[in-house]
Amino acid sequence: MDGATVAAIVVVGVLGGLNLLLVLLALHRLREYTGKWARAGLDQLLERHSVPRAGDRVTDFTATATDGGTVSLGGLKGPLFAAFFSAGCSSCRRALPRFVEYAKALSGGREQILAVVAGPAEQGADIVDAVREVARVVVEPQTGPVSQAFGVRNWPTFVVLDQDGTVRKSAGDLREVTPARP
Repeated sequence: MDGATVAAIVVVGVLGGLNLLLVLLALHRLREYTGKWARAGLDQLLERHSVPRAGDRVTDFTATATDGGTVSLGGLKGPLFAAFFSAGCSSCRRALPRFVEYAKALSGGREQILAVVAGPAEQGADIVDAVREVARVVVEPQTGPVSQAFGVRNWPTFVVLDQDGTVRKSAGDLREVTPARP
């Protein structure tokens, strides 16, 4: 080996070592902050408020669907499957095909399925177009009345709701709230 090759190998080795050191320092800092959040109880606060929990009761809400109809908790005629998407959320767009496929297979049709798109209507138009055939769709601001009624602060969120407004299941991943086959 010539001197240039040896020098290149040494430089790459030193850079790799420095990179490893920086990663280890960052992980150490993250562990410190995670511990501080846990001691302050903030980790549970954030977790508790990101999606509704089984047994939670949804407060009454009224919203206008994109088809002009009214959607409300009191207007439910059976259990409800609700999906919450955010217009600026890439995870929401990745979940859309599975949601549409699942919703098509549910009995009760679109009257028992609600899709809430949070954010500007123009930005979420592709989400609305994807779900309008399988669900009643509501477009609202990030902290709109339907999201607040359900206690949703994380997107996507999927909720199975009893007719009386009690949450059966909820999660940020569709697979966690649905059986393998509808």
